[in-house]
Amino acid sequence: MTLNTHEQESKATEQVDLAELVDHRESVPATETVENVYNWFKQHPQEYIGVLEGRRLLGLVSRGQIGFLLGARFGFAIYGRQVIGLNLMDHPLLMPESTPLLTVLDQALSRSGDRFYDDVALVNAAGEYLGIITVPTLVQRQSRLILEKTRLAEEQQRALQENNGQLFRSLNELRQSQGRYEILFENSALGVALLNPRGEMETFNRRLEVLLGREAPPGGTGGEPWDLSLYVAAKERGAFLRLLREHEEHPADNTARTSEFMLQLPARGPRMFKFYSNWVQATGQISILLNDITEQRVLEHRLIQKEKSALLDSLVGGIAHEINNKLAPIVGYSDLLQFEISRLQGNEQLGPYCDIIRNAAMESAKIIRQLLQLSRPLARELAIVDLRDLFDEVQALLRFRLRASGCREKTEFMTEPALIYADAAQIKQVMINLIFNALDAMENAPEKRLQLSIQAADGAVRFRVADTGHGIQPENLNQIFNPFFTTKTAERGSGLGLSVCLNVVKSHSGDITVESTPGVGTEFTVSLPQATQEQLDQTSDPGRAESAAAGNPDLPPIKGRLRILIADDEEFVTGMVQEALRRNMACLVDQVESGQRAVMRLQQADFDLVISDVRMPGLDGFGLYEWILKHQPHLAARFLLITGDAGSLSMNEKLESMVVPVLHKPFDIETLLAGCRKLLERKPQPGRSVRLVGGSH
Repeated sequence: MTLNTHEQESKATEQVDLAELVDHRESVPATETVENVYNWFKQHPQEYIGVLEGRRLLGLVSRGQIGFLLGARFGFAIYGRQVIGLNLMDHPLLMPESTPLLTVLDQALSRSGDRFYDDVALVNAAGEYLGIITVPTLVQRQSRLILEKTRLAEEQQRALQENNGQLFRSLNELRQSQGRYEILFENSALGVALLNPRGEMETFNRRLEVLLGREAPPGGTGGEPWDLSLYVAAKERGAFLRLLREHEEHPADNTARTSEFMLQLPARGPRMFKFYSNWVQATGQISILLNDITEQRVLEHRLIQKEKSALLDSLVGGIAHEINNKLAPIVGYSDLLQFEISRLQGNEQLGPYCDIIRNAAMESAKIIRQLLQLSRPLARELAIVDLRDLFDEVQALLRFRLRASGCREKTEFMTEPALIYADAAQIKQVMINLIFNALDAMENAPEKRLQLSIQAADGAVRFRVADTGHGIQPENLNQIFNPFFTTKTAERGSGLGLSVCLNVVKSHSGDITVESTPGVGTEFTVSLPQATQEQLDQTSDPGRAESAAAGNPDLPPIKGRLRILIADDEEFVTGMVQEALRRNMACLVDQVESGQRAVMRLQQADFDLVISDVRMPGLDGFGLYEWILKHQPHLAARFLLITGDAGSLSMNEKLESMVVPVLHKPFDIETLLAGCRKLLERKPQPGRSVRLVGGSH
């Protein structure tokens, strides 16, 4: 259905013959007495009748009016014999039959008080009486008109969706028809405005007013048209004005254009909007539809970050697995070398070299573990952590960036433990974001000083990050935590870092504040509740590593020489483990490079203990354990998993849920030997997998 058809239907609806609405044509001559008119009303249901002089209508009388006159004391005596022409209603509504229906409805239904219920008399051009139109009939007609206009608006909306150009012409028709289709205009889910080529809003709906915060733009006044361009962020304002000029310069191009602009709203801060714009040929205006997509963009960003995190998780997990596999023999052989050196005379000076090798390898494993924690933020794990330790780990991760920045770093940490109940990875992410912001702010500063402090007071632990950078302008202080607000270039920041920090801190029942002086520096303070005694009691679980390896005295004692099977695709790892077990436990050790080879050896010989890597080509450690459960269940109690990293969050969660001890590479020889002895002596009880002390993950 086209717009012209809608307009014709609308006009046809309004051009109604008023004679069709007449309810009755009852009347009395003006010479009739009031008493006779009263008796007439008693015998008829009508509430209002016309009073005529010949055929010309003098006025109206009503049942209520006559009752009021005669119902008073001495009413019959005073008024009964008077002629009705002397007792007409005040201000009756007499409408010529040529009056438009909308005018009749407007005049009749806009009356207030008791007059609202007065019926309307219809007369012809000569003033002759044509009949009475009752108020209920008018109300019904108005309801039908409203329903009809609503139906027309709905049909029009469907037609507008098929042709975007018709949408804008329709919006202009709404403005020109003085609100005839106001229901569609005002109830739109989008902000709607008609702009002149300068960007001034000449018409806009209530939704747009709400989206803009019901405040005039910066520099605007109450008496001037609102300039939409003043809301657009300064760095995008030129592009917005060019868009308006292009519409004006190419009026024949009726194609709707889609754009996105950042609006700086006085009450709501920076918000991302999608603009649908079109040129309205009939009025020389630009029609704009606005949709706030800030939350949509944040969600999209989070989904992208989630995908990146999943990719990073996989990559970092694989790298961690490979590096930890290489670190494992370094740690193991350094322990073996230390043992051999200790047995030699005159070579004591070589011992510290082994310690340096071992400590460097373990420090590398610690850095890998921290990278894994940052790459897997999805699983929120609350635990008691010391804020000082988290800062130390962050400083280790950012050591190169801190050195490259050339800033002087100063730390002031409390001497007592700064214990909080939190997700360590999320809190470290907050610290990293704040330190990165501080380093960026000091990039061009003449003096670069970074101060990190941790203090506790009033049941809260507070850590501060202070810099000597360019500072934050006062008008931006209340906006820096809003999504997408940033003073950096698009290549340097997305405007979501501080928003993420605020969400993390709030989710831990904390708070984050900022103090800044332009040209002097900025200080961020994060307050987190101290760990309560109840939280400390709940998270303390001494002897957990022992519980999963608790003994079963019913297991028969091992007789003869022990035989152990090692499955790992890293030859250096299996060689190191074989050498350590052979030297310290006087056992036979078979080594294979895959799960399939391990199954073949288990079918050929009896073993007292199986040690398997988690990640192997073909049949992995999980598959090998499942095979043992099915075919040699007695050996499941003496099964030890070793791993550089399971490779993904889901695989690590599976590892955690298994009833199998786990030793994380790189591990020292004593931890390996202790774990093997426990498994050979006792049968583990069902429970979660166990991280043996000394492992790195």
